[in-house]
Amino acid sequence: MPLPDPGMLVGGVIAALVGGLFGWTQTAITGRWLAACERELAEGTAGEAGAAGTAVDRSATIFGAAIVVVVSLWWWEVCSFAELPRDDSGAPLAFTFATVAGRWLAHTLLLWLLVAATWIDFRYRVIPDWVTIPGLLAGLVVAWLAPGTLLPVGAELARPFATALTLPDVLGWAGPLEQAAAERGAWVASHPAALVAGLVLFSVWWRVGTGPDLGVSGPPEGDGAMATDAPVGPWWPRLVLLMVGWLVLAGAWSIGGLRFEAMFTGLVGAVVAGGVVWLTRAGASLALGREAMGLGDVTLMAMVGAWLGWQASVLACFLGVLFGLVHGVVQIVRHRESELPFGPSLCAGTVAVMLGWRPLWKAAAASFAETGQLVGIVLAVVVGTALSLWVWSSLGPVARRVVLAAMLLLGALLVGWLMVLQG
Repeated sequence: MPLPDPGMLVGGVIAALVGGLFGWTQTAITGRWLAACERELAEGTAGEAGAAGTAVDRSATIFGAAIVVVVSLWWWEVCSFAELPRDDSGAPLAFTFATVAGRWLAHTLLLWLLVAATWIDFRYRVIPDWVTIPGLLAGLVVAWLAPGTLLPVGAELARPFATALTLPDVLGWAGPLEQAAAERGAWVASHPAALVAGLVLFSVWWRVGTGPDLGVSGPPEGDGAMATDAPVGPWWPRLVLLMVGWLVLAGAWSIGGLRFEAMFTGLVGAVVAGGVVWLTRAGASLALGREAMGLGDVTLMAMVGAWLGWQASVLACFLGVLFGLVHGVVQIVRHRESELPFGPSLCAGTVAVMLGWRPLWKAAAASFAETGQLVGIVLAVVVGTALSLWVWSSLGPVARRVVLAAMLLLGALLVGWLMVLQG
């Protein structure tokens, strides 16, 4: 399975070309969209037009950084097999080179979307639909075209009078995709109930994840944390999206097989991941008495779920909460700022899951096998986040500093305890 040196060299060159395309499209699409926002804001603010025109051009830096990142991801996933599960001897399972390279390309596309969302969210505290809606649809299409782009897992095959054999597989909505499909039988994916379930899941995402501003182009009104929603657009783009989505799902269902199972995995991932963030948003908003985060965070994680499935997306949500906590503490200590975008933390959690998938899934797989335990963990995170924000909002400046110091101390003790356990 390892590539020979000439193949590795050619692959690295191709990865560098893909990285260059990554950087160029980021500056050409995301950068120009942000530049249009800057110009529009400057036109409405006296004396700022000149400042907007003297902005520093960082396209070369972005271009170079993109090449480094994409080539590094190629080395990590394709050359080092870091994501692949291991057999009993510690060797990576024998996924085909086409499957591993296709998964790297899919993750590169997802990373492009995450970078765009992070860049915009840091600037305007909003994640536009032109990132999340096409991103989710692309994730569903990629899952149908290449089911092997889902995250890799090992499937245990029991054998009489011998130890179980670990086979390469990918993580579907109900366990290893091929193994679960074989156990259920091909008739399940072709049953009308599977089509109805898919249509319902897509409709739920459509209802929550698309708004009346669909089809309206242009930057948000306002600046930074004061950014507001775009104006209401015509009704027909949402309806067209729903109808086309239903038709595509019906076509995929009529073909059936693992392709529909993979697309269904993306739909389940979109609804579950978006639902976890929606519940967190609802609880936090209830605790604070105002909107705690925008719907862009919900649609962002729905997009991630379409690419990675619901299990990896839930892990990304958990890690995103931890990264958001660390980011919040740093910002409060350095800048006395309590209003922070949550999208970048969710994106960081997603990248952490992609890069550390093998050890993360090895540690978390047992919890995902216990439905009651998993639901309890999700509810604990939602309720704990809401209670923490409620307590935080009721504290004074001195009390907040005391709480921060206690959190840092507990974090240091936890890290030390984990290091003792590892040692």
